[in-house]
Amino acid sequence: MSFAPMRSRRWILWFLTGWLLLVGMPGNPVANAQAQPTVLKPEAPPDSDLPPVQRDTLLTGLPILVVERPGSTSVAVAVVIKVGATFDRVGKAGLARLTAECIRSGGGGYDAERVRLELEEAEAQLEVDVDWDQTCLLVTGPARQAATLIDLLGRLVTMPDLARRDFAEARFKPFQEAAITAARAAQTEEAAADALFFQTLYEAHPYHHNLLGTPESLAAITPADVADFYRRHWLPNNAAVIIVGDITASQVRSVTRRAFGGWAKGKPAPATFLPPNPPEQLRLVHQPQTGPASGPIHLRLGGILPEATAETRATWLVLTELLKRRCQPWQLMLSHRRLPDSPWMLSGVCTPETAPAQLEQVLQLLGELRDAPPGETDVRAAQAAVAAAYRDRVPNNRDLARRLVQLETYGRSPTVEAEVLNRVAAVTPADCHALAREMLGRGRLIVVYGGAASLQATLAKFGTVETIQP
Repeated sequence: MSFAPMRSRRWILWFLTGWLLLVGMPGNPVANAQAQPTVLKPEAPPDSDLPPVQRDTLLTGLPILVVERPGSTSVAVAVVIKVGATFDRVGKAGLARLTAECIRSGGGGYDAERVRLELEEAEAQLEVDVDWDQTCLLVTGPARQAATLIDLLGRLVTMPDLARRDFAEARFKPFQEAAITAARAAQTEEAAADALFFQTLYEAHPYHHNLLGTPESLAAITPADVADFYRRHWLPNNAAVIIVGDITASQVRSVTRRAFGGWAKGKPAPATFLPPNPPEQLRLVHQPQTGPASGPIHLRLGGILPEATAETRATWLVLTELLKRRCQPWQLMLSHRRLPDSPWMLSGVCTPETAPAQLEQVLQLLGELRDAPPGETDVRAAQAAVAAAYRDRVPNNRDLARRLVQLETYGRSPTVEAEVLNRVAAVTPADCHALAREMLGRGRLIVVYGGAASLQATLAKFGTVETIQP
């Protein structure tokens, strides 16, 4: 599509957009037919650390969340698809992320260059983020460009070039090559230790692979794979639009309906994955280092978490802080994902000489937390740290949009989230002990990455050592 002369047409577009937002614009019949005549109502109390959220839902099932922040001068617009790397096809890890990146190739009559110019002239930035449970496209810019940014995201999400079965190889290749380069750059020893841990813990379960994929898995992905992933998973009834900034819900209502009202709904794919086969006892795996064994040892220790509930969220926050404090300098990764088989992992780096002592120390600390309630003083310190982390947030529009993306992905209400601090203050040592028993009473996996094969003799004090050849 030609769009010269750019400057004069852009000035006219800005003028018309601003005038239409002020007087209100009736959408076309197709777009209006997609919206339910609901009244926007605040979902969170005004005295919470989350501003009031106004929510509407289109007939396609697409929620529209708006947070008005007058005086902030900017706007953040996010589209979250509640599907991520968990649904990568077998042998094609990185498919979800590559699909999201290919969205930049254009859509709705805009090619990649037009998308770039739209963002540049709107002084806006587009971020693409994919994790296990979600794909998020987030654009931020001046509030005066809200209509332009909503329209742009609507084109990219609902009418992308990759939705066509003839998605051009020439447009696909640059994104594939960039993804392969990123995956290759991420192949560090730390990442290899993580990969060995998750591959051993989950085996055939989709959590066994990494988010980026590997150069080999990415090279196996075709434009047809990307187009198929989009058609199967990018659905309005499995997504949400979130707008935060110096705008009002009434200003953007007709714009969002036009931009997203024609997005065809579908049937979200069910999570019919084989469950993991976690260790019933302690399982110890060692992958010796190739070449001279003089480098550091990377230790990973963890397992699978009990399923989290809204009632136990505050206790999980306090217990997580307790674990972080007790197990320093080990780093804790604990994330409750959408599927109930979520992982927890402690990671550390040491020398071959200190590896057995470090393992023994952390196992003893975890055993103490499993066998007896933590002290009242420790719990109070953990509660204070959690409360400070919440209160010390400086919420800009981008961060608030990302926070709402998380709440929407996992089905958590802003009203309930606003009550977390009160619930944290009520958590007792007994509450923490009950969750710790459930978490640490399960089988655990220890992965030792690096060192010589002779290290296995000293590791044998913990149990039978399985050797994984490089």
